[in-house]
Amino acid sequence: MIIWGQQEKNLLVSKNTFSSREGYLISNPYHSIYDSNDLLWVLGENKFSSEYVIGEKEIIIQRFDGANFFTLKLPKTSGKKIKEGYFFKYKNEGLYLKLHYNKGRSELLFIDTETLAINFVEEFNKLPKKYLISKEYYRDNITRLIVTSKNKVYSTELNRLSFKFIDSIVLNKPILNPFLADIISTDEFSIVKLLFEDDGVFIDKKGIITKKINKTDFVNLNGNLLFPKKIHEKIKLNNQFYFYIDDYKSVFKYDNNSKKFIETNSNRIDFEKVKEIQFGEDFKYGKQTEKKGDNSSLKLYSFNGLQAELLVELKIKNFSKLAFKKINKDLIVLNGNTLDSYYFTKSKIKTFLKGKSVRTINRIKGSKYIAATDSEGVYIVDVDTAEEKKINFLFNNKEIPINYSRDIYIGSNNSIIINNSTSLYVFDSSFNLIKERSSVLSGEEIIKVGDTIFSGSNRGEISKYNFNTKENILIKNTSNIAVKEFTSDGEKIFATTSKGILEYEKGAFKVYEFENVKTENLLSIAYQKEFGVLVSTKYGRIYKYDTVNKKLNLFYKDELGASIVGMVADSDKNLWLNTYAGIVSINTSTKKVVRFIKKDGVYELEGNRFSSFRDSDGNILLGSYKGFSFFNPKDLIENDIEVVPKFTSISFFDVKEDRWKIHASPSFLNDVKEIKLPSLYQRFSATMSVFGEMNPKDVRFKYRLLDEDGKGDWYTSYSGKEILFANLAVGEYMLQVEAFGSSKKKIGKTLKLKVISEKVFYKSLWFIIVVFLTILSILIYVFYQYKVKQKLFAKNEIALNEAKIKSAMMLEIHHRIKNNLQIVSGLLGLQMVYSTNEELNLKLQDSQSRIESIAGIHNVLYNSDNQNVISIKNNVENIITYYKALFPVKIIYNLNIDDSVLGMDEATPLSLLLNELISNSNKHAFSEVENPEIFINFKNIGKKYVFEYFDNGNFIKEDKEKKTMGMRIINMMSSQLKGDVKIEGSNGFKLTLEF
Repeated sequence: MIIWGQQEKNLLVSKNTFSSREGYLISNPYHSIYDSNDLLWVLGENKFSSEYVIGEKEIIIQRFDGANFFTLKLPKTSGKKIKEGYFFKYKNEGLYLKLHYNKGRSELLFIDTETLAINFVEEFNKLPKKYLISKEYYRDNITRLIVTSKNKVYSTELNRLSFKFIDSIVLNKPILNPFLADIISTDEFSIVKLLFEDDGVFIDKKGIITKKINKTDFVNLNGNLLFPKKIHEKIKLNNQFYFYIDDYKSVFKYDNNSKKFIETNSNRIDFEKVKEIQFGEDFKYGKQTEKKGDNSSLKLYSFNGLQAELLVELKIKNFSKLAFKKINKDLIVLNGNTLDSYYFTKSKIKTFLKGKSVRTINRIKGSKYIAATDSEGVYIVDVDTAEEKKINFLFNNKEIPINYSRDIYIGSNNSIIINNSTSLYVFDSSFNLIKERSSVLSGEEIIKVGDTIFSGSNRGEISKYNFNTKENILIKNTSNIAVKEFTSDGEKIFATTSKGILEYEKGAFKVYEFENVKTENLLSIAYQKEFGVLVSTKYGRIYKYDTVNKKLNLFYKDELGASIVGMVADSDKNLWLNTYAGIVSINTSTKKVVRFIKKDGVYELEGNRFSSFRDSDGNILLGSYKGFSFFNPKDLIENDIEVVPKFTSISFFDVKEDRWKIHASPSFLNDVKEIKLPSLYQRFSATMSVFGEMNPKDVRFKYRLLDEDGKGDWYTSYSGKEILFANLAVGEYMLQVEAFGSSKKKIGKTLKLKVISEKVFYKSLWFIIVVFLTILSILIYVFYQYKVKQKLFAKNEIALNEAKIKSAMMLEIHHRIKNNLQIVSGLLGLQMVYSTNEELNLKLQDSQSRIESIAGIHNVLYNSDNQNVISIKNNVENIITYYKALFPVKIIYNLNIDDSVLGMDEATPLSLLLNELISNSNKHAFSEVENPEIFINFKNIGKKYVFEYFDNGNFIKEDKEKKTMGMRIINMMSSQLKGDVKIEGSNGFKLTLEF
C-alpha cells in the first residue's frame, strides 16, 4: 500500500489580529494594497469620526508595516462625500487612488509612497463629461488606463500627475454604459472587452489599438468560431499562454502563428474551480475564494504545469477585503473593525507517517528510510518523493506482523535486523525472513555491538545473542534490572535501568545510583562522541555521566521541564533534543537554546523514546506519537532567511516646522543618519519592524543609546512598541537597534542613528553670569522697595483708618437721615390722624409719600456695601411696596428694569418722580378700571437711560396741569436730571423720560 505524506510545498500559517487597541482606526475598509516597500495601505472610514452617524465618517488612509500603523489624511474634496475608493500601482514609485463620490464623477489621486505626498491628478479629473468609464492595467512597468465613452474606446497612459491619450477606436454601436471587463495581458498584447457587450479590442505593448475582437479569433474543438462572453483567466506554461473562456471545460491556447485562440484537448477535472483562480505573476501560485454560508474558503494553490496542488485553506468571513504581498507570501484580511495578517512560510521540518506512533528509524539508502511504529507495522519512507509504503515481512509467503519494535539495524547486503517483544528477526533486502539468523529474544530494547545483540526487558533480565555462534545467553543477576534504554561507545554498554545506570564490559556489569538524581526519574541515554554519555530525566534535565568518577553532572535544564526522550548531535556540535514539548536545539558554544514547535512545522510536540536518528548526511529524524520529523539542522538557521529590520518612524521636534513631527516617509528613513534635538525638546521616539519571510510578531528588538564614552545599557522591546528617550543631557549619542527571532539569533544588520542633543542656552557660562547679576540686581531692588513700602505701609495704615472712620460716619449719616425722615413722616401721619380737614389730609399724605421715597434711598444706601450708587430695581421695588400698603386698590405692577445703578444725584429726583406718578395713578386713574395695571421700564441704551411709565387708567388732561403740585414736581425732577420728557394720554397715561 502506498500513501503520500507531507509535501515541501505545504505552508506554515501564523496569524496576527489588530484592532483600535493596536492602532488600527478603520471601521469600514474600502480597499488595501501593498506598495513596492512591502508596506500595506488601507483606505476606509475613520472609526472615531462621527462614530454613531451613518454616512458622515471621515475617510482616511492607514499605512501598516506589519506591527505599527501610520495615519494619513486625504486632501480636501471640496465638500464631495466619498462613497468608495480603491488603489492601484504606479511603477515602483507610488500608488494611484481612485475615489468615487455620492454625486459627481470619480477623481484620481497620486500618492508618492516615498515622500507620502498626496495630490490630485488634475489632467484626468478635468476630462470632459463624455468620458464615462476607466479601468487600469500594466504593461512593462507602465500604468495605463482604458477609458470609454458612449461611442469610443480610448487607450491612455498615466505618469505620476500627467495623463495622455495614445489611441482610440469607435465602438460597434453607441452604448449608454460601456462597462469594462477585467483587462488580460500577455507578453505581446492586452485584451480589452466590454463587460456586457460583444465588443472589444486588442492593444499592443505601446498602447496602440491593433484590431477589434472578432469571432474569427476564437476556434473550439469542433472548428466552430465564437465570440467569448467572458475570458476568465490565463496561464503561462513553457512560454505559451492558455485561456479559460466561457463554460468550456478545456483551455484555449493562443497560437502565435495564426494569431488565434484554439481550444485544446487538455481537460481539467477541477475546471469549474480552476477557472476562477487568480494567478500570481509567475503562474506558480494562485488563489480562489468560495462562499460557504456566512464564511468563505480561501484556498492557495501551487501549480506544476496545469495541475493545481492545494497549499493551504483558510476560513474567512464573507465580504472581507483581501490584500496579498504575493499569493504565496503575506495575506491581509480586512473585516470591519479588525485587520488580520497571515504569514506563510515553507516548513523546513517535514512530517511523515502522520498519525502513527513512530518508535525507531534507520536509513536504508539515499532518501529512503525505514521506520517502525508501535502497532501499525513498519514502513519505508522516501523523504524526497513523500512516498510511504508499508512493508510486508514474509516467511514462506506468509506475513509476519511486527509491532512494538524499539530498534532497527541495517546489516550487510541491506539486510534488516529488527525485533518485537518476543523475537529477533533478520530479513533480506526483499523483506523475506532469514530464519537461520533469527532467534527468540525476550526484551523490547536491543542494541547491536559488533556481531552481538543485547536485549533488555522492562520486566527485568538482560540477555545477549551472537550471530556467529547463534547462542542466546542470559546475563546472570539481571533478573531484577529493568532496562529503559541502551547506548554504547563501541567498547562499553551503558543503560538506564530501574536500579540506576548500568555499565557492561567484557561479561561484567555494575549498576550505579546517585545522590543528586532519583533513579526512577532516569529516562533516555545516548553516547555522543562530542559530549560523551548523556542521560536525560522525566523532568527536562540532561546530565553528563562521568565514567571515571561515576557521577552525574548537570548539563542542561529545560525551561519548560518537559521530558527529554531523545538526544542527537549534529556536525556543528549542536545538540538536538526530542522532548514532550517540541524539538529543542542547544548551541553548546553560545549556550543559546531554540525550541521548534507547531508554528515552525513540528506536527506533533510529544516525542517518542528510541526514535532519535542522524544519518551520514547530517539529516536528523525524530519520532513522535503522530509521525516523525525530518530536517537538516543547517536549513533551520534563521540567518538564511532574508529578513531586514528597518525604522518605520522617527519622531522628534522639527525646528523648521516648529512642531513635534512623526517622520514616516521612506525617503527620510532611508537617508537619515542623524537627528538633532533642540535644547527645549530633548526627546525622540522610534518604531521598527522587519520585512521579509517572517512574522513581525515573532521578532523582539534590543536597543541601547550609547553616550560619548560608548556606554549604554541594553533594553528589550517588541514589535508594535515604540522606543522613547526623554530629557537627554547635552551631547552626541548613537542609537543601536538589533532584531532577534525566536531562536534568539540576530536578524539582519544593526540599525544605527546618531542623535545630537543640542546645548541648552541656560547652561552656558555667560548665561550663568547674566542670571547671577540679574538676581543680585533684583535682590537690591527688592530690598530698596521693601524700605519704601515700609514707609508707604505706615502712611497707608493711617489713610485706611481714616477711610474706615469716614465710611462708618457716612453709614451713620445715612442712618440718621433715614430715621429723621421717618420721624417727619410719622409726625405728618400723626397730624393726619387728628385732622378733620380732608383737603389738608391729602396734602399731608402727598408730603409723607415724598419723604418716604427719599428715606427709601437712604435705607438702600445704608444696607449696601457701596454708599455711592443705588440699584434702580431695588429702589423701585421699595416704592411699590410702600404704595401697595398705602392704597387698597389691587394694582398689577409690570416691571422691566435692567441692572443699572445711579448715584444719589440721579436716584433722588428719579425716585421723587416715580413717587408722584404712582401716587397720581392710585388717586385719579383707576376709579372706573376693572384690572388696573402699571408698567415701569428702565433701560440703559447706549449713553442714555430711558425711563418709561404708563398705566391703563383714565387720563384727564387739566388746563392748569403745570400749576398742580404733582406736575410741578415732575417737571422739576426731569429738569434736575437734564432729561427730555414726553407725555401721552390716548390710552391711559404714559410718560417717557430720556436722560
